[in-house]
Amino acid sequence: MIEGVSPLPAHGRIRWFSPWQGVFVLAWLAVFLTAFPDPLAVAQRHWPLALVGFAGAVLGNATAVGGGLVFVPVMMLVYGLDPVRSLQLALVSQAVGMTSGAFGWLSRRAVPLELLPVAVPALLVGSTLSTLVVRPNPLLVKGMFGPASVFVGLVVLYLLDRHPVGVAGVPRRAWPALAAIALVGGVLTGWVAIGEGEVVAAFLMLAYGLSAERGIGLGTVLLSINSIFLAVLHAFVVGGVPWEMAAFTMLGCAFGGRMGPFLTQWVPPRRLKVGFAALAIADGLLMTWQFLRSFG
Repeated sequence: MIEGVSPLPAHGRIRWFSPWQGVFVLAWLAVFLTAFPDPLAVAQRHWPLALVGFAGAVLGNATAVGGGLVFVPVMMLVYGLDPVRSLQLALVSQAVGMTSGAFGWLSRRAVPLELLPVAVPALLVGSTLSTLVVRPNPLLVKGMFGPASVFVGLVVLYLLDRHPVGVAGVPRRAWPALAAIALVGGVLTGWVAIGEGEVVAAFLMLAYGLSAERGIGLGTVLLSINSIFLAVLHAFVVGGVPWEMAAFTMLGCAFGGRMGPFLTQWVPPRRLKVGFAALAIADGLLMTWQFLRSFG
């Protein structure tokens, strides 16, 4: 055990459905029916995206990587959406899905809350730099998403059997490095919608023996905060968010987000991580091939 770090606390069980999900659905209906001139036509065109949102949020919250791993490739390759619009849709969807999952992890008492004041300011700085200073563009999103996805998948495989129990927190001497890693994660998430949760979790698990569960819990909460911040920047500063499509991915995310931490109570984490890593690597290789092909 690391000196000055407490042992793991007992974790509570969570249920998949929360009353807040019902509140969200009512609020979603109210906004949807008033925001679009012909909501029935919009629903007929885009309702399958609720399933995409559900799947992306389940994967993102079970591993702390984020639904962007699903949203960006699906939007680009299946729906033919511009890379930057795909990124924006992923971010506004994650703002719902990762927040839903974050409440699940918090209710399990699986998040080292004392690390949030260290990591959050740094990730906000990184996200601002990658959104308003070096802005995402189609070439940047397409070029970086594939390698980032493969890297994340390999990190998940590398961490499979490391620190399943571990410790509950990290010493204060780790805080400067944590802030630096959170800043890098914020930059990466601003460009490709994935990275913040996994790089922070991987760093703390490898360097300080943080337990896998608490690393994922922390990563999920950080990515939730990061996604909300980036969604606000794109909605009110950058503009161009495809709201007709995002409305349905967000609806699916509200339910899939809580399913992530719920599943980790019953499905062996190793099995979830192997499946996720395989998907991440396949996604990354496909997107890299598509990017290289565009130069052919």
